[in-house]
Amino acid sequence: NQADMRIYRPMTETVRTYLNPAHFFMLLRAHGTDFFAGVPDSLLKDICAYITDNVKPSQHVIAANEGTALALAAGHHLATGKIACVYLQNSGLGNTINPLLSLCSQKVYAIPALLLIGWRGEPGKKDEPQ
Repeated sequence: NQADMRIYRPMTETVRTYLNPAHFFMLLRAHGTDFFAGVPDSLLKDICAYITDNVKPSQHVIAANEGTALALAAGHHLATGKIACVYLQNSGLGNTINPLLSLCSQKVYAIPALLLIGWRGEPGKKDEPQ
């Protein structure tokens, strides 16, 4: 009579442990962030929907790719002096390398930007294929 070697792992993927979008949005606004750009992701769908519903269309750009979103954020900073929020999923981080190193690097232009990155591919977690 051998013991069952299978390990029970609850499906925590269905438990909502995300940051409250309204709270996060208000924190950003309190620190002067009023421009948002990015590539939508299902992990960030709640904050993306909240941004869409609560900012002017001119202050929220859904970009064709992550590098474009970061470049838009850099341009916003140059025009206003404010730090923009760029949202993306982690698989798109590679698309930000050029603007990160050429615009945001401390050794070049040092343009600040807040990157909100959804994490996909966590070991042991069920995930949507992308």
